[in-house]
Amino acid sequence: MIQDLPMYQLVDREDCDGRTFLRLLMERDGEGRKVSVRQLAEAAGVSSSMIGNLLTGKSTQLPYEAALRSAERLGVDCGVLWVQAARSVRSRRSSLAGARS
Repeated sequence: MIQDLPMYQLVDREDCDGRTFLRLLMERDGEGRKVSVRQLAEAAGVSSSMIGNLLTGKSTQLPYEAALRSAERLGVDCGVLWVQAARSVRSRRSSLAGARS
């Protein structure tokens, strides 16, 4: 059942937020090809609207298997794009902002 699977969320990076990074990865996958929303959804085993929600910020999470498959399709390790949602994770950008205060 999907509710029992661990959820993974997009990781905010030092230079951009998770959804922007996802969009950049979709522009050029590991083989240099553009990946459409439909192609990524198909590879991840989720609906196109779920990928669309990630890109617009309406959602930030996918079940583990979908997150893993999406990262594989984009040609990156899962940890580059996703982190387990139950973990308390601060982006490097927010960590740096806190250090400047």
